[in-house]
Amino acid sequence: MDIEELEIQWCLWDGAEATDYVLCDWDWDLLPELHQQDDIRFEYNQGNQVWSKVSCTIFAAMWMLSDLMNYEFSLDEIKEVDELSYDNPKYHIRKRWEWWYVKDAVDLVANRWNEKHWDLGKVAYYRIYKFSDVVDNSLKKNYTLDTNFCPTPEYARDYYLSDAVLDWYDFWYKTNWHSVDIIRDNHRAVKDSYKWRKTADGKKDANIYELKHPLAKITNFWMYLYIYTKVSEDNYERVKELNEFKTLLVQTIENNSAMWHKTKDQTYRKKLNEINNANRKKLDDINEQLKLLS
Repeated sequence: MDIEELEIQWCLWDGAEATDYVLCDWDWDLLPELHQQDDIRFEYNQGNQVWSKVSCTIFAAMWMLSDLMNYEFSLDEIKEVDELSYDNPKYHIRKRWEWWYVKDAVDLVANRWNEKHWDLGKVAYYRIYKFSDVVDNSLKKNYTLDTNFCPTPEYARDYYLSDAVLDWYDFWYKTNWHSVDIIRDNHRAVKDSYKWRKTADGKKDANIYELKHPLAKITNFWMYLYIYTKVSEDNYERVKELNEFKTLLVQTIENNSAMWHKTKDQTYRKKLNEINNANRKKLDDINEQLKLLS
């Protein structure tokens, strides 16, 4: 396999939306505790089937869910979810043999799991900022994260030619994106789409490769990541409702703050400040409720 072949399976983009549940630095304690699991890491091979050549977003989301729930999907199950991604009116349109969006795949995989495997426990997902402390904190607790990045020949040469370690952190950008998982496997690492792939010298596993630098420093990685968390069956609908409410509050506080800076009307500024104080108090209340339900 040459270097160019390592960068041919793309995704369209992240697809993040303002309505995503946002997990901020101060929300770390709201994440449910991830009980220590065994050291098995689930991997699937995107490159073995014709239908999966453009489905890195589906594969990355399902790997992330596999790691969380300790569940290995069959190839038929993965194909079933992949088929649901095409011409689905709930999401950005995906036509046959086209790439897709990370966020849409994360949402679809979670919904399908909650419909089909609810008896094993339901899941929710959150969007995390790349520069947030939540990234490393969640990796230390054995969460798997889903994101996308710009692969380039320089990037591939760095880890693929010999040691399966990405030593550098700043590479030339291209317009294409590829979806992968981020894990902690002794070190911070990428879990890619191709199980059994070896480095060019054949001596090391190249599907999981170490990152020498924090994700925030590596310029080719996108600014958002996604995380799945377990949700109690009894609390699922309430947690979903509270998260939707919380997202609206965060957006409103940001919008009110922006308007405060743009207006010269002191009376209106005072009113915006009062409203935001009330919103922040409600946000604190929601956070307390989420703690009790997690």
